[in-house]
Amino acid sequence: MKLFLKGENGAASVLVIFMTLVLVTLGAYSISSAHVNYVFSERALEWKQSYYECDAEAVRFLMDADIALAAAEQDTAEAVISRSAVMPSGDPEQAVNELFNQNVLKEISLLADKYDIQIKEGGPDICTAISSDSGARINVRIAAMPFRFEINTKDGAVSCALKGDTGRYKVLEWKEEQQTVRDTAQEPLWDGIVRK
Repeated sequence: MKLFLKGENGAASVLVIFMTLVLVTLGAYSISSAHVNYVFSERALEWKQSYYECDAEAVRFLMDADIALAAAEQDTAEAVISRSAVMPSGDPEQAVNELFNQNVLKEISLLADKYDIQIKEGGPDICTAISSDSGARINVRIAAMPFRFEINTKDGAVSCALKGDTGRYKVLEWKEEQQTVRDTAQEPLWDGIVRK
């Protein structure tokens, strides 16, 4: 090679051809790299849009659940104040909480036509999964707080007063569920055993 480059004939041509090949290779690499970056950025944009659509729908679910829980509180308070609720003898606070839980179940079940709701009694815990068409999914689980009003009786009149400033519900879970993408084209790794 040294002897070839010492000659005056063709040394410059070889260098120009070599530089051209290097530049063409780097250009092809940068074009393919730009295409890959474009594809990944499109996927990231689609994922963000679908995630935030689900997130907004989950926030709407929380607003609807809050409205339903407010209606359950109002129904319970009105029943206690008007004494239309039959209170069993024993612990009146427990009886009011049971009436409130019944009202919560009634009001939340009205949301079942809009959301896929599962209700676990005892809390009650309210669960739903918000999905988008592109595959994003957010699991939301909230717990209805106990009846937040204090019942007062004075001179035979019954009244309810809000005790504390707690919310109507507590968010127990707000989790994005990601899809697992299985690449069927990829072969499993070699386990070291030669098979014939």
